[in-house]
Amino acid sequence: MRQRAEASPRLAQAAKGVIPAKSATPPFVPPYPPSWFDRLADWIDQLPGPAWLVYLLLGIAGLLLQTGLQSLAGVYQPGRFVFLHIWIGVQFAYMLGLMHYLDRSAQAALAAFRPVLDLPRRVRSAAVPDNSSLEDLRYRLTTLPRRTTRWAALAGVILGLALPILFIRPSGGAGASLIGLSSSFGISASPIGIAALLIQFAFAQAVAGTLVYHCIHQLSEINRVYLRFARLNLYRLQPLYAFSIPAALTAGGLIIYNYAWFAAAPQLLDQPISLVLSAFFAIVAAATFAWPLLGIHGRLVAEKKRCLAENAYRFEAAVSELHQRVDKKSLSRMDDLNKTLSSLEIEQAALHRIPTWPWDPGTLRSVVAALALPIIIWLIQYVLQKVLG
Repeated sequence: MRQRAEASPRLAQAAKGVIPAKSATPPFVPPYPPSWFDRLADWIDQLPGPAWLVYLLLGIAGLLLQTGLQSLAGVYQPGRFVFLHIWIGVQFAYMLGLMHYLDRSAQAALAAFRPVLDLPRRVRSAAVPDNSSLEDLRYRLTTLPRRTTRWAALAGVILGLALPILFIRPSGGAGASLIGLSSSFGISASPIGIAALLIQFAFAQAVAGTLVYHCIHQLSEINRVYLRFARLNLYRLQPLYAFSIPAALTAGGLIIYNYAWFAAAPQLLDQPISLVLSAFFAIVAAATFAWPLLGIHGRLVAEKKRCLAENAYRFEAAVSELHQRVDKKSLSRMDDLNKTLSSLEIEQAALHRIPTWPWDPGTLRSVVAALALPIIIWLIQYVLQKVLG
Protein backbone atom coordinates (compact mmCIF):
# COMPACT_ATOMS: atom_id res chain seq x y z
CA MET A 1 0.00 0.00 0.00
CA ARG A 2 1.38 3.36 -0.93
CA GLN A 3 1.86 5.75 1.93
CA ARG A 4 1.46 8.95 -0.08
CA ALA A 5 0.73 10.13 -3.58
CA GLU A 6 3.13 8.86 -6.18
CA ALA A 7 4.77 12.25 -6.36
CA SER A 8 5.46 12.32 -2.59
CA PRO A 9 8.72 10.33 -2.47
CA ARG A 10 10.13 12.83 -4.91
CA LEU A 11 9.04 16.01 -3.14
CA ALA A 12 12.59 16.99 -2.33
CA GLN A 13 13.47 16.81 -6.02
CA ALA A 14 10.24 18.59 -6.92
CA ALA A 15 11.26 21.58 -4.84
CA LYS A 16 14.53 21.86 -6.76
CA GLY A 17 13.21 21.38 -10.25
CA VAL A 18 12.23 18.62 -12.61
CA ILE A 19 11.67 15.06 -11.40
CA PRO A 20 13.66 12.55 -13.48
CA ALA A 21 11.42 10.42 -15.67
CA LYS A 22 11.52 6.63 -15.63
CA SER A 23 10.53 6.31 -19.26
CA ALA A 24 10.94 8.07 -22.57
CA THR A 25 7.94 10.31 -21.93
CA PRO A 26 8.61 13.93 -20.96
CA PRO A 27 9.25 14.36 -17.22
CA PHE A 28 6.51 15.59 -14.95
CA VAL A 29 7.05 19.22 -14.00
CA PRO A 30 5.45 20.06 -10.62
CA PRO A 31 3.27 23.18 -10.87
CA TYR A 32 4.67 24.52 -7.57
CA PRO A 33 7.12 23.49 -4.81
CA PRO A 34 5.72 21.40 -1.94
CA SER A 35 4.91 22.91 1.45
CA TRP A 36 6.57 22.25 4.78
CA PHE A 37 3.76 19.86 5.69
CA ASP A 38 4.24 17.77 2.55
CA ARG A 39 7.95 17.49 3.27
CA LEU A 40 7.14 16.35 6.81
CA ALA A 41 4.54 13.85 5.61
CA ASP A 42 6.94 12.51 2.98
CA TRP A 43 9.60 12.02 5.67
CA ILE A 44 7.10 10.24 7.93
CA ASP A 45 6.07 7.93 5.07
CA GLN A 46 9.67 6.86 4.64
CA LEU A 47 9.98 5.84 8.29
CA PRO A 48 9.39 2.20 9.26
CA GLY A 49 5.99 1.47 10.69
CA PRO A 50 2.56 3.04 10.14
CA ALA A 51 2.18 6.80 9.91
CA TRP A 52 -0.47 6.91 12.65
CA LEU A 53 2.08 5.61 15.13
CA VAL A 54 4.41 8.51 14.35
CA TYR A 55 1.64 11.04 14.91
CA LEU A 56 0.68 9.31 18.14
CA LEU A 57 4.27 9.58 19.35
CA LEU A 58 4.37 13.24 18.31
CA GLY A 59 1.23 13.87 20.34
CA ILE A 60 2.68 12.13 23.39
CA ALA A 61 5.90 14.14 23.03
CA GLY A 62 3.91 17.38 22.81
CA LEU A 63 1.91 16.43 25.89
CA LEU A 64 4.99 15.52 27.94
CA LEU A 65 6.80 18.68 26.86
CA GLN A 66 3.88 20.94 27.77
CA THR A 67 3.10 19.32 31.12
CA GLY A 68 6.79 19.10 31.95
CA LEU A 69 7.36 22.81 31.32
CA GLN A 70 4.22 23.69 33.26
CA SER A 71 5.36 21.59 36.22
CA LEU A 72 8.80 23.21 36.22
CA ALA A 73 7.30 26.70 35.87
CA GLY A 74 5.40 26.72 39.13
CA VAL A 75 2.10 25.72 40.63
CA TYR A 76 0.56 23.32 38.16
CA GLN A 77 -2.53 21.39 39.27
CA PRO A 78 -4.45 19.90 36.34
CA GLY A 79 -7.22 18.49 38.54
CA ARG A 80 -10.48 18.34 36.67
CA PHE A 81 -8.86 20.00 33.64
CA VAL A 82 -6.52 17.10 32.92
CA PHE A 83 -8.36 16.18 29.70
CA LEU A 84 -8.13 19.78 28.50
CA HIS A 85 -4.38 19.77 29.10
CA ILE A 86 -4.05 16.48 27.24
CA TRP A 87 -5.97 17.90 24.28
CA ILE A 88 -3.89 21.10 24.27
CA GLY A 89 -0.74 18.99 24.10
CA VAL A 90 -1.83 16.59 21.36
CA GLN A 91 -4.07 18.71 19.13
CA PHE A 92 -1.27 19.64 16.73
CA ALA A 93 -0.52 15.95 16.12
CA TYR A 94 -4.21 15.29 15.46
CA MET A 95 -4.33 18.01 12.81
CA LEU A 96 -1.12 16.81 11.16
CA GLY A 97 -2.43 13.24 11.07
CA LEU A 98 -5.77 14.43 9.70
CA MET A 99 -4.11 16.21 6.77
CA HIS A 100 -1.97 13.14 6.08
CA TYR A 101 -5.03 10.89 6.10
CA LEU A 102 -6.99 13.29 3.86
CA ASP A 103 -4.20 13.15 1.29
CA ARG A 104 -4.33 9.37 1.31
CA SER A 105 -8.09 9.49 0.93
CA ALA A 106 -7.86 11.91 -2.00
CA GLN A 107 -5.31 9.67 -3.73
CA ALA A 108 -7.57 6.62 -3.28
CA ALA A 109 -10.55 8.65 -4.53
CA LEU A 110 -8.67 9.63 -7.68
CA ALA A 111 -7.93 5.96 -8.37
CA ALA A 112 -11.62 5.06 -7.90
CA PHE A 113 -12.56 8.01 -10.12
CA ARG A 114 -10.43 6.79 -13.05
CA PRO A 115 -13.28 5.01 -14.97
CA VAL A 116 -15.02 8.37 -15.51
CA LEU A 117 -11.90 10.55 -15.68
CA ASP A 118 -11.83 12.32 -19.04
CA LEU A 119 -8.35 13.74 -19.62
CA PRO A 120 -7.66 15.58 -22.88
CA ARG A 121 -4.94 14.07 -25.01
CA ARG A 122 -2.07 16.48 -25.32
CA VAL A 123 1.53 16.30 -26.38
CA ARG A 124 3.45 17.22 -23.28
CA SER A 125 6.76 19.01 -23.25
CA ALA A 126 9.00 20.41 -20.55
CA ALA A 127 8.47 23.91 -21.95
CA VAL A 128 4.66 23.69 -21.80
CA PRO A 129 3.48 22.27 -18.46
CA ASP A 130 0.42 20.04 -18.67
CA ASN A 131 -2.07 20.94 -15.92
CA SER A 132 -4.54 18.24 -16.93
CA SER A 133 -2.42 15.11 -16.71
CA LEU A 134 -3.04 12.39 -14.17
CA GLU A 135 0.27 13.18 -12.45
CA ASP A 136 -0.68 16.83 -12.17
CA LEU A 137 -4.13 16.06 -10.74
CA ARG A 138 -2.63 13.72 -8.17
CA TYR A 139 0.03 16.27 -7.22
CA ARG A 140 -2.45 19.10 -6.80
CA LEU A 141 -4.85 16.95 -4.76
CA THR A 142 -2.17 15.81 -2.32
CA THR A 143 0.36 18.67 -2.22
CA LEU A 144 0.07 22.23 -0.92
CA PRO A 145 1.83 25.23 -2.48
CA ARG A 146 4.78 26.25 -0.35
CA ARG A 147 4.33 30.03 -0.25
CA THR A 148 0.59 30.13 0.38
CA THR A 149 0.93 27.51 3.12
CA ARG A 150 3.42 29.73 4.92
CA TRP A 151 0.97 32.63 4.88
CA ALA A 152 -1.82 30.37 6.11
CA ALA A 153 0.33 29.17 9.01
CA LEU A 154 1.22 32.77 9.90
CA ALA A 155 -2.45 33.77 9.83
CA GLY A 156 -3.21 30.85 12.15
CA VAL A 157 -0.57 32.05 14.62
CA ILE A 158 -1.92 35.61 14.65
CA LEU A 159 -5.50 34.45 15.11
CA GLY A 160 -4.49 31.86 17.70
CA LEU A 161 -2.67 34.39 19.86
CA ALA A 162 -5.60 36.82 19.60
CA LEU A 163 -8.26 34.19 20.36
CA PRO A 164 -7.68 33.98 24.16
CA ILE A 165 -8.51 37.68 24.40
CA LEU A 166 -12.11 36.84 23.46
CA PHE A 167 -12.39 34.68 26.60
CA ILE A 168 -11.16 37.37 28.97
CA ARG A 169 -14.02 38.75 31.06
CA PRO A 170 -14.05 42.56 31.06
CA SER A 171 -16.16 42.63 34.23
CA GLY A 172 -13.32 41.30 36.33
CA GLY A 173 -13.01 38.09 38.30
CA ALA A 174 -10.88 35.01 37.71
CA GLY A 175 -10.90 35.44 33.97
CA ALA A 176 -10.21 39.19 33.88
CA SER A 177 -6.69 38.73 32.52
CA LEU A 178 -4.66 36.20 30.58
CA ILE A 179 -3.00 35.06 33.80
CA GLY A 180 -6.35 34.74 35.55
CA LEU A 181 -7.80 32.88 32.57
CA SER A 182 -4.88 30.44 32.58
CA SER A 183 -5.19 29.86 36.32
CA SER A 184 -8.92 29.23 35.99
CA PHE A 185 -8.11 26.30 33.71
CA GLY A 186 -5.48 24.81 36.03
CA ILE A 187 -2.47 26.10 34.09
CA SER A 188 0.55 27.60 35.79
CA ALA A 189 0.30 31.40 35.92
CA SER A 190 4.06 31.97 36.18
CA PRO A 191 5.75 33.86 33.31
CA ILE A 192 7.52 30.70 32.17
CA GLY A 193 4.28 28.72 32.28
CA ILE A 194 2.37 31.38 30.33
CA ALA A 195 5.20 31.65 27.78
CA ALA A 196 5.31 27.87 27.33
CA LEU A 197 1.55 27.76 26.87
CA LEU A 198 1.55 30.59 24.32
CA ILE A 199 4.41 29.06 22.32
CA GLN A 200 2.71 25.67 22.22
CA PHE A 201 -0.63 27.26 21.38
CA ALA A 202 0.94 29.38 18.62
CA PHE A 203 2.50 26.29 17.04
CA ALA A 204 -0.81 24.45 17.21
CA GLN A 205 -2.54 27.38 15.57
CA ALA A 206 0.07 27.45 12.82
CA VAL A 207 -0.86 23.84 12.11
CA ALA A 208 -4.54 24.80 12.34
CA GLY A 209 -4.04 27.55 9.76
CA THR A 210 -2.34 25.02 7.51
CA LEU A 211 -5.25 22.61 8.04
CA VAL A 212 -7.80 25.25 7.06
CA TYR A 213 -5.85 26.04 3.90
CA HIS A 214 -5.40 22.33 3.21
CA CYS A 215 -9.18 21.86 3.31
CA ILE A 216 -9.80 24.83 1.02
CA HIS A 217 -7.09 23.80 -1.44
CA GLN A 218 -7.99 20.12 -1.64
CA LEU A 219 -11.74 20.66 -1.86
CA SER A 220 -11.19 23.29 -4.56
CA GLU A 221 -9.18 20.75 -6.54
CA ILE A 222 -11.93 18.17 -6.10
CA ASN A 223 -14.43 20.66 -7.45
CA ARG A 224 -12.12 21.38 -10.41
CA VAL A 225 -11.78 17.68 -11.22
CA TYR A 226 -15.56 17.27 -11.11
CA LEU A 227 -16.21 20.27 -13.34
CA ARG A 228 -13.48 19.77 -15.94
CA PHE A 229 -12.58 16.09 -16.08
CA ALA A 230 -15.69 14.07 -15.17
CA ARG A 231 -17.29 12.05 -17.98
CA LEU A 232 -20.97 11.84 -17.10
CA ASN A 233 -23.03 8.69 -17.43
CA LEU A 234 -26.26 8.64 -15.44
CA TYR A 235 -26.23 4.85 -15.44
CA ARG A 236 -22.70 4.67 -14.03
CA LEU A 237 -22.66 6.94 -11.01
CA GLN A 238 -20.61 4.89 -8.54
CA PRO A 239 -17.20 6.28 -9.64
CA LEU A 240 -18.60 9.80 -9.22
CA TYR A 241 -19.13 9.08 -5.53
CA ALA A 242 -15.39 8.66 -5.00
CA PHE A 243 -14.57 12.22 -3.95
CA SER A 244 -17.49 12.42 -1.53
CA ILE A 245 -15.37 10.30 0.82
CA PRO A 246 -12.53 12.83 1.34
CA ALA A 247 -15.16 15.60 1.52
CA ALA A 248 -16.99 13.70 4.26
CA LEU A 249 -13.73 12.93 6.09
CA THR A 250 -12.79 16.62 5.98
CA ALA A 251 -16.13 17.58 7.49
CA GLY A 252 -15.85 14.82 10.10
CA GLY A 253 -12.31 15.83 11.03
CA LEU A 254 -13.37 19.45 11.61
CA ILE A 255 -16.36 18.30 13.66
CA ILE A 256 -14.18 16.12 15.88
CA TYR A 257 -11.72 18.99 16.39
CA ASN A 258 -14.55 21.33 17.34
CA TYR A 259 -16.26 18.98 19.78
CA ALA A 260 -13.00 17.80 21.30
CA TRP A 261 -12.59 21.19 22.96
CA PHE A 262 -15.97 20.95 24.66
CA ALA A 263 -15.48 17.30 25.58
CA ALA A 264 -12.14 18.18 27.22
CA ALA A 265 -13.47 21.33 28.92
CA PRO A 266 -17.27 21.44 29.29
CA GLN A 267 -16.79 24.74 31.15
CA LEU A 268 -16.25 26.38 27.76
CA LEU A 269 -19.98 26.00 27.15
CA ASP A 270 -20.50 28.79 29.70
CA GLN A 271 -18.70 31.17 27.36
CA PRO A 272 -20.96 32.81 24.73
CA ILE A 273 -18.04 33.07 22.33
CA SER A 274 -17.58 29.29 22.61
CA LEU A 275 -21.15 28.65 21.49
CA VAL A 276 -20.72 31.09 18.60
CA LEU A 277 -17.51 29.38 17.49
CA SER A 278 -19.12 25.95 17.86
CA ALA A 279 -22.07 26.93 15.67
CA PHE A 280 -19.69 28.49 13.16
CA PHE A 281 -17.59 25.31 12.97
CA ALA A 282 -20.71 23.18 12.52
CA ILE A 283 -21.82 25.35 9.60
CA VAL A 284 -18.34 25.27 8.10
CA ALA A 285 -18.22 21.47 8.43
CA ALA A 286 -21.56 21.07 6.64
CA ALA A 287 -20.50 23.48 3.91
CA THR A 288 -17.18 21.64 3.61
CA PHE A 289 -19.00 18.45 2.70
CA ALA A 290 -21.44 20.00 0.21
CA TRP A 291 -19.38 22.74 -1.44
CA PRO A 292 -16.94 20.67 -3.58
CA LEU A 293 -19.88 18.53 -4.80
CA LEU A 294 -22.11 21.40 -5.93
CA GLY A 295 -20.45 21.66 -9.33
CA ILE A 296 -20.92 18.04 -10.32
CA HIS A 297 -24.44 18.18 -8.87
CA GLY A 298 -25.25 20.95 -11.33
CA ARG A 299 -23.78 18.94 -14.20
CA LEU A 300 -25.76 15.85 -13.22
CA VAL A 301 -28.96 17.89 -13.03
CA ALA A 302 -28.33 19.27 -16.53
CA GLU A 303 -27.53 15.80 -17.88
CA LYS A 304 -30.65 14.36 -16.30
CA LYS A 305 -32.79 17.10 -17.85
CA ARG A 306 -31.20 16.42 -21.23
CA CYS A 307 -31.93 12.70 -21.03
CA LEU A 308 -35.50 13.36 -19.92
CA ALA A 309 -35.96 15.79 -22.79
CA GLU A 310 -34.72 13.18 -25.28
CA ASN A 311 -37.06 10.63 -23.74
CA ALA A 312 -39.97 13.05 -23.98
CA TYR A 313 -39.15 13.76 -27.64
CA ARG A 314 -39.13 10.04 -28.49
CA PHE A 315 -42.29 9.44 -26.45
CA GLU A 316 -44.00 12.25 -28.33
CA ALA A 317 -42.90 10.74 -31.64
CA ALA A 318 -44.24 7.32 -30.61
CA VAL A 319 -47.56 8.81 -29.52
CA SER A 320 -47.78 10.71 -32.82
CA GLU A 321 -47.19 7.45 -34.67
CA LEU A 322 -49.91 5.83 -32.59
CA HIS A 323 -52.38 8.59 -33.48
CA GLN A 324 -51.57 8.32 -37.15
CA ARG A 325 -52.16 4.57 -37.17
CA VAL A 326 -55.43 4.94 -35.34
CA ASP A 327 -56.60 7.65 -37.72
CA LYS A 328 -55.68 5.49 -40.71
CA LYS A 329 -57.13 2.41 -39.02
CA SER A 330 -53.80 0.72 -39.65
CA LEU A 331 -53.72 -1.39 -36.51
CA SER A 332 -51.29 -4.04 -37.63
CA ARG A 333 -48.03 -4.38 -35.69
CA MET A 334 -49.49 -2.38 -32.79
CA ASP A 335 -47.74 -4.70 -30.35
CA ASP A 336 -44.35 -3.28 -31.33
CA LEU A 337 -45.58 0.27 -30.83
CA ASN A 338 -47.08 -0.66 -27.46
CA LYS A 339 -43.75 -2.15 -26.37
CA THR A 340 -41.98 1.02 -27.51
CA LEU A 341 -44.26 3.23 -25.43
CA SER A 342 -43.87 0.95 -22.39
CA SER A 343 -40.11 0.95 -22.74
CA LEU A 344 -40.00 4.73 -22.94
CA GLU A 345 -42.16 4.97 -19.82
CA ILE A 346 -39.83 2.59 -17.99
CA GLU A 347 -36.84 4.67 -19.07
CA GLN A 348 -38.52 7.87 -17.91
CA ALA A 349 -39.31 6.39 -14.48
CA ALA A 350 -35.74 5.14 -14.17
CA LEU A 351 -34.34 8.58 -15.05
CA HIS A 352 -36.52 10.24 -12.42
CA ARG A 353 -35.12 7.87 -9.76
CA ILE A 354 -31.48 8.61 -10.58
CA PRO A 355 -29.94 10.82 -7.83
CA THR A 356 -28.05 13.96 -8.81
CA TRP A 357 -25.97 14.35 -5.62
CA PRO A 358 -22.63 12.51 -5.96
CA TRP A 359 -22.61 10.63 -2.70
CA ASP A 360 -23.75 7.34 -1.32
CA PRO A 361 -26.72 7.63 1.10
CA GLY A 362 -24.62 6.04 3.84
CA THR A 363 -21.99 8.78 3.50
CA LEU A 364 -24.61 11.49 3.92
CA ARG A 365 -26.10 9.77 6.98
CA SER A 366 -22.66 9.57 8.60
CA VAL A 367 -22.01 13.29 8.13
CA VAL A 368 -25.46 14.25 9.44
CA ALA A 369 -25.01 11.97 12.46
CA ALA A 370 -21.59 13.42 13.21
CA LEU A 371 -23.06 16.93 13.10
CA ALA A 372 -26.26 16.28 15.01
CA LEU A 373 -25.41 13.63 17.62
CA PRO A 374 -23.22 15.77 19.93
CA ILE A 375 -25.76 18.60 19.75
CA ILE A 376 -28.60 16.23 20.64
CA ILE A 377 -26.62 14.81 23.57
CA TRP A 378 -25.85 18.31 24.82
CA LEU A 379 -29.53 19.33 24.55
CA ILE A 380 -30.62 16.23 26.49
CA GLN A 381 -28.08 17.00 29.22
CA TYR A 382 -29.21 20.63 29.33
CA VAL A 383 -32.89 19.70 29.64
CA LEU A 384 -32.20 17.10 32.33
CA GLN A 385 -30.11 19.61 34.25
CA LYS A 386 -32.94 22.16 34.15
CA VAL A 387 -35.64 19.60 35.05
CA LEU A 388 -33.70 17.80 37.79
CA GLY A 389 -31.96 20.90 39.06
